[in-house]
Amino acid sequence: MFKIAKLEKVNNEIVNIKLFTQEKNKYENGQKAFSETFKSLSFDISSDDYSLCFNLNCRLEKLLEIPMNQMIDFSNYISGGTYLEVHGIADFDIKTNIKITRYLENKFIIFLTFFTDYAFADENDYSGMIEITFNLDNYLDSENND
Repeated sequence: MFKIAKLEKVNNEIVNIKLFTQEKNKYENGQKAFSETFKSLSFDISSDDYSLCFNLNCRLEKLLEIPMNQMIDFSNYISGGTYLEVHGIADFDIKTNIKITRYLENKFIIFLTFFTDYAFADENDYSGMIEITFNLDNYLDSENND
């Protein structure tokens, strides 16, 4: 479910969750000391008028450490930030509050609220909420089959 203020009609909404390969490198004294490659999840919520996306910065197994039936802050699991595009405009300073709840073994609900602060024109400010549910088993199985 995606709700965004000022978009009265949302057409062709699609939630796309994909596995992607992430590489983390650690450098010491200007030299690469450590490199790690792992699978994580990428979230892309889009319609005809908008898209919002973010990537996780951790292995999938890290999500299994989230306590059952507790809503926790999910911002530390996000890599880089959350990106919003509305009507082709992608230059937003977006503020997010993102929480996750684990329920029923490996099923999760992500609840994200956001607002923009477009300093030059109030007509380009947006706020909204997104609720995403997914079963981690669908991605853990895929990861092991690669």
